[in-house]
Amino acid sequence: MAIFAWKGLKDGQYASGRIEGINRDEAAFKVKEQKIIITSLTRLSGAEQVEEKAPDPVKPGRRVGKKVPVKELVLFTKKLEAMMRAGLPILDTIILITAQIENKVMKSVIEQIKIDVESGTPLSDSFAKHPAVFDDIYVNLLKAGESSGKMDTFLGKLVEGIEKSQKIRSKIKSAMVYPTILLVVAITVIAIMMIYVVPVFQDMFSGFAGGLPAVTQAVINISEFVRDPWRGGLLLGAVVGSIIILNQTIKRSYKFRKRFHKFALKLPLFGSLIQKSALSKLSMVQGNLSAAGVPVLESLDICASAMTNLIIKEATVEVKRGVFSGEPLSELYQKEPKIFPTTFHAMVSVGEKTGNMEEMFGTISNYYEEEMDEVVDRLTAMLEPVMIVFMGATIGFILLAMYTPMFMMGETL
Repeated sequence: MAIFAWKGLKDGQYASGRIEGINRDEAAFKVKEQKIIITSLTRLSGAEQVEEKAPDPVKPGRRVGKKVPVKELVLFTKKLEAMMRAGLPILDTIILITAQIENKVMKSVIEQIKIDVESGTPLSDSFAKHPAVFDDIYVNLLKAGESSGKMDTFLGKLVEGIEKSQKIRSKIKSAMVYPTILLVVAITVIAIMMIYVVPVFQDMFSGFAGGLPAVTQAVINISEFVRDPWRGGLLLGAVVGSIIILNQTIKRSYKFRKRFHKFALKLPLFGSLIQKSALSKLSMVQGNLSAAGVPVLESLDICASAMTNLIIKEATVEVKRGVFSGEPLSELYQKEPKIFPTTFHAMVSVGEKTGNMEEMFGTISNYYEEEMDEVVDRLTAMLEPVMIVFMGATIGFILLAMYTPMFMMGETL
């Protein structure tokens, strides 16, 4: 038996103490049973016992490490909400839904949840065993539904939240689709002209008296460079290799990823789009968790985990630390003006004064979603003509360079 020292929050107040347990997991479980949010748990004395767990007979069929499509998650949650609202028992509901699921990964996960519920495991704990499918937000809202007896209400909030998050991602993707297509088409057309069209003109001008114009010769030199397997192929390999190395470095190096995310926030329009989408998502999540009765510290932890940009994530963690010290939420947001603008912390302050944080966070989320729509429209309106002009100017320059010798020949004749 080991003795552990713990620190945490109980009923909004800082607390600490000691507890015995055969290992860290048991000690943490005992502390949490007292409705304490653990911030620190350290072993003082004694040795921890390592439990040998029997193999899970259903584990081979579980695919908790694999994600499922968002539309499958939304469809499942909608069916769960409808059947719970109709008054069906939870076990019967899960059995009925399982028979309707076609996605193999989702079906495997729900079958395991059914087994856990049949064995007496609470619904939220059963869902929590599959973090790749059901995140902390999902599980916490389920817990709120269980404790309040309003499962259908919180499932409705989950559907709304998932669809809104998906809508935010779709808007960001849609802003980039058309410009990306134009860029790919431009590069493809230019490559075809350099590899197949320019060599035809080069053969035509092989005996051109007095030499070719500088512009024409430059285009021909570029074409020869591109067609050369050693030079053009090496350049292509270097470009592809650089992109792969950059991508891997961003994934593996925390410092480099942080610098990259900081740079992304400074980009014109793109940075604003990233910031506003993050603020909309953060407000939506915090509002739903506030409605579920999740403590502010825990909800900020969950919000931080939902942020993909490291700069915004770290700013949210700093706000959480300030809340732990007893500072008002709006003042903490005000200390991070580059991430949380004046409008954001001013509206949070209004929510604190009125005591209706849930409604205010919903208002903030809708406000920044509308702001994001405007940025997407501006970004699309700006990128479309830029890409069209780039493609037209580049192709026009190549054609002009190729036809200039013909114009000169015509003048000579």
